Amino acid sequence: MHLPRLPLDALQPNWPEPVASSPSSVTGTLHHALPVAVMAQEQVVLANGPAMQLGVRYGMRRGGVQALSADIVQLERDPVAEDALMETVALALLRFTPAVTLDEEPESATVMLDVTASLRLFGGHRALCRAVRACVRQLGTIAQVGSGPTAHGAAWLARQPLRRTRRGVVRPARRAVGMARLHRLLDRLPVEALHTLADPAWLDGIGCRTLGEVRRLPRAGLTRRLGPALLARLDQAYGQAPARFVWYAAPPTFAQRMDLPGRIESAEGVLAGTQRLLLALAGWLALLQAGVTRCVLVLEHERYRRGFDTEGTPVALGLAQPSRDPAHLSRLLREKLDKLNFHAPVTGLALRVEAMQACVPQSDALFPEPGGTPEDLGRLLDTLMARLGRDNVLQPRPLADHRPERANRWVPVDEPQPGAKAAAMPGPLPERPLWLLPQPLPLPVQQHRPSHGGPLALLSRPERIEAGWWDGALATRDYFIAERADGLRCWIYRERPGHGADEGSEYRWFLHGLFA
Repeated sequence: MHLPRLPLDALQPNWPEPVASSPSSVTGTLHHALPVAVMAQEQVVLANGPAMQLGVRYGMRRGGVQALSADIVQLERDPVAEDALMETVALALLRFTPAVTLDEEPESATVMLDVTASLRLFGGHRALCRAVRACVRQLGTIAQVGSGPTAHGAAWLARQPLRRTRRGVVRPARRAVGMARLHRLLDRLPVEALHTLADPAWLDGIGCRTLGEVRRLPRAGLTRRLGPALLARLDQAYGQAPARFVWYAAPPTFAQRMDLPGRIESAEGVLAGTQRLLLALAGWLALLQAGVTRCVLVLEHERYRRGFDTEGTPVALGLAQPSRDPAHLSRLLREKLDKLNFHAPVTGLALRVEAMQACVPQSDALFPEPGGTPEDLGRLLDTLMARLGRDNVLQPRPLADHRPERANRWVPVDEPQPGAKAAAMPGPLPERPLWLLPQPLPLPVQQHRPSHGGPLALLSRPERIEAGWWDGALATRDYFIAERADGLRCWIYRERPGHGADEGSEYRWFLHGLFA
């Protein structure tokens, strides 16, 4: 996969139109209507379409560019930003295969992937190529994909300029390439593909204009004049010699940042830049077979602005279930950013992972359960937390307390479970009602029997609970299951005299719950 616009996209990302075309986005910063030229050593190394329409060409001097038009924006090439973009691309492509490597040729801007074991998983060669191209497109750059049974042969195909015909643009990865067809395609490539190994002008001077003609030269004489590196690379590209690669190693922790191509003052502009970080995060998590449960996106502001922390504005994101889906994470960040007031322009973004869990895809069921999967429920809870706030989406959690009114508490759904598990109670658990009253209801006593719309008949033996002496809320109760004449079953208790009641008084009865 070759990035032909790397010097330009590293400085001014070319975000996809559906992301940056909203009326609320900063179209004046992210769009590419202005002519832009990237300069290095006072010469043009790359220009966008509007600049080329004005006459800007590769190798043009700075004075010549200024003479063409004063509206042409001249940006200095930034190798550090290019390396950062290549690292992000390598991280994002880990979603498709763990075998990712960066081409060692200087200024090749090429990433090589071994997708032998991924073709069936992603639906075949064409579907995988479309997915890879779409992933890189969301990073703000454009990729040319080449495929073949050898890595260097596919890289040479990917680096060739696209050809336009009457049927449209001809892409190198239109279909899967076998070894025989790869040889035919490589033989037709111009000698400019060997510019890092040999001088194309010298090869053209001896009558070699294609790689096929170079291969037909005497190997001994070619090695004596150009060295062994040229023939070694040709043999590797044609599959006649093995090639060794150093696979890309992901960092142990995820903490990445990026500079935005301007001063962003809206949620849409921030989300457009966040896609690059989220896709890199998805690839990193896929390699670890994990999902994020808590991460923080830091909005970096201009440092000369007074009244703002130089460390930026943190936007915390908590998830009920681990996830590595960039679309789901983007929706949650949108809910958060829509509530944020941008008091100062955003010039950079930083994303770090604070907590994650193992996240292995589950096998599909032959007969899916109605109502969606647990992952769908987790996405719904994450969306509700981002929209309503973490403290407004709660779930009950049991507590080690015998008093029924204190046997559970409400906690946020993303709060982790305690590490220690409660010891299992011996024997069968006692029967409990479905509805518990907020406050126990005092019951009158008629003929020494509690009454609730009529006399109650006791159906069970007493269940004695005596707890709460440590927090000043002592409860000494005997619980019974009682039934009314019409069949209503109640959960009642009596307070023992001398514990919570006056000395010498009779038993007091209370209604605490109702059975279904």
